[in-house]
Amino acid sequence: MATTLNLHDLSYIYEGASEPLFDGIDATMPQGWTALLGDNGCGKTTLARVIIGELTPTHGSVSPSPSTFVAAYCAQECVSEPDGLDELRDDWSPEAIALRDALGIGDDWPYRFATLSGGERKRLQVACALHGAPDLLVLDEPTNHVDADTRDAIAAAMRAYRGIGVLVSHDVELIDATCAQCLMFVRRHKDGRNRTVIERYAGGYTKARRTYALRRTESEDELKAAQRKQRTLEGARDARRAMMDAAAARKHSGHLIDRLDHDARNTHKWNEKQADKASAAAYRALGSRLEAARREADAIETDAKRYDGDILVDIAPSARRQVAHVESGILRFGDATAADGGIAVSELIADGGRWHVRTVAANSTNAGDRGIRVPSVSVGPRDHIGIDGANGTGKSTLVQALLRSVDDTLPTLSISQIPDTDAHARLLARLHGLDASDKARVLSMLVQLNDDPDRLMRGQDPSPGQAQKLALCIGLLGAPQLIVLDEPTNHLDLHSKQALARFLHGYRGALIVVSHERWFLDEVCGADA
Repeated sequence: MATTLNLHDLSYIYEGASEPLFDGIDATMPQGWTALLGDNGCGKTTLARVIIGELTPTHGSVSPSPSTFVAAYCAQECVSEPDGLDELRDDWSPEAIALRDALGIGDDWPYRFATLSGGERKRLQVACALHGAPDLLVLDEPTNHVDADTRDAIAAAMRAYRGIGVLVSHDVELIDATCAQCLMFVRRHKDGRNRTVIERYAGGYTKARRTYALRRTESEDELKAAQRKQRTLEGARDARRAMMDAAAARKHSGHLIDRLDHDARNTHKWNEKQADKASAAAYRALGSRLEAARREADAIETDAKRYDGDILVDIAPSARRQVAHVESGILRFGDATAADGGIAVSELIADGGRWHVRTVAANSTNAGDRGIRVPSVSVGPRDHIGIDGANGTGKSTLVQALLRSVDDTLPTLSISQIPDTDAHARLLARLHGLDASDKARVLSMLVQLNDDPDRLMRGQDPSPGQAQKLALCIGLLGAPQLIVLDEPTNHLDLHSKQALARFLHGYRGALIVVSHERWFLDEVCGADA
């Protein structure tokens, strides 16, 4: 296997699409890790699938051919058992044991995938991908669902990998810790249209964004200078036009020359004729220079315009004193019911709007014995509650118990961290089944969440990040007085996370959010939220 992967003039267009998802991509991926960066739906996952041979590019080539090496793809979602699960389960070599230990994989996890938390599933999924030691490995959002300690363990395992690695991620810390270069999908504006291009930046995310900002400033300054030049030439051309019009007016109004003084009249006509020729030549020259200046300005690539706004919804809080509650006791993992005895391996610490789940005992081998100890807690009609804690401590179990307590008549929107297998298809069907007014509202909200709805309207499958945003926007049509979001920033690009945080901060109803991103919880569940 070669130590470098080369992409030459790659393009990909979905059937029925009016323009390529991306085109003209040239890039080199050496041994080590390369990050693919960009907004949701820009084509990162599609490019990754082209690289490993799952999709055939519309144009261009991958060298060496994907058919000549072993490639593995670790998907964003962890709904189904990962490829290679049986091989990892049955391998007790020192290398496999070391990999399990590094990622904190329990011996029983491969046998009970369906009962694992999102973070536990993701750890097992990443372990299976690394265990196969492929020549080329694509990790697509490997730190979705995971806590800080697990992120560090995944980063360490990635650094030990010796093949060509491609990381699709919005996790700044992970990219900085593992990647030597970034390939950034950027929407650029040139010649009156937008197109997606890839730009290479050395280093991790932080260094790449600094370089990107410098390039953007340079291109904006270049465009402003070209536009100033264009305006100056437009002014000069308009002034020349005015001079020509004034000369024509003088010529046709007549000068006081004796009509019998033929020499004087002939001289006047000759002078006017020469002046007309000079003015016309100067005017044409200015026109040529102006046209060249316009072409120069049009040829400068700048960032396509973003539509960073706010989602505007008028939802009144519930009149109830509380919208959800849980009595004190131990909640069994898995079914969120009160346990008769059992082992509390974690406990809930509720402090105002920030609830933290912490580990208090070693896990029991019997999953049915494990649970989370909770005090008596309730959620008011305007409360914003942020829940954090390590993977496997019972955050989702707590959320299930809170939802179980909600009155059926309360308008509620709940979005889980792991969707059903056909959830994306149902979302698209709901979108296309809306009336014109509601559909326009949903599409407008999607735009404010940094998304381009055209792809969805063409019927193409949404990316996981687009599906997450679509579920929220459709759900808001029901004017929910309680919103429950379990790991809502999974799959979202940075701009989308910021837009979602702004909306949730201003939401006037009750809100319960589970997240490992502390800045996000601080923003949406702060004291003034």
